[in-house]
Amino acid sequence: MSERDPFRGFRIPVDPEDVEATLRALRKRLEDTVASGRYTKVRLSYKGRVLGPDVPLAVLLASEGVAFWLLSPLAAVLVNLGAKAFLDVEFIHEADELVQEGLNLYMDGELEAAEVRYREALAKRPDDPAALYNLGTLLRVTGRKDEALSALRRAAMGPVTHPDVARAAEAIDRMTSGRKTL
Repeated sequence: MSERDPFRGFRIPVDPEDVEATLRALRKRLEDTVASGRYTKVRLSYKGRVLGPDVPLAVLLASEGVAFWLLSPLAAVLVNLGAKAFLDVEFIHEADELVQEGLNLYMDGELEAAEVRYREALAKRPDDPAALYNLGTLLRVTGRKDEALSALRRAAMGPVTHPDVARAAEAIDRMTSGRKTL
């Protein structure tokens, strides 16, 4: 099998005797894929500095389509390549926005509303380390230690490059060792 096979990770075994199970597996796979891919905005930056407000993804895609239609396909590709050589393009996930809203609410003392936002973010992306870490912190502050440990343990299992994974591991260590935090 080729390393560049785009469908490599999307194989679903088909059992001719149980087509319904195959359809359920396909439906579940598609739901998970859609839920994890809810990118709603694009952030453009140059040398790490954000150039302006985030652009809705639909607007960016529409402008790409218009550029492709108005210009020749080759010119549209060249403009895109030229712009991408200088600009950093970052896709913003809907869950990231909800986590940020939750963090703002938490800082304003609106703990119940913040918890709702974190849980909404987790509904969109169940293994989001930022949402899990922030939810775990909120639960710890509100005295729900067991729930907090559960959320923090899930956060600590995320990708090692994510900063909230290390923070979650440190919080678990503090909570389980009995040391007081500042």
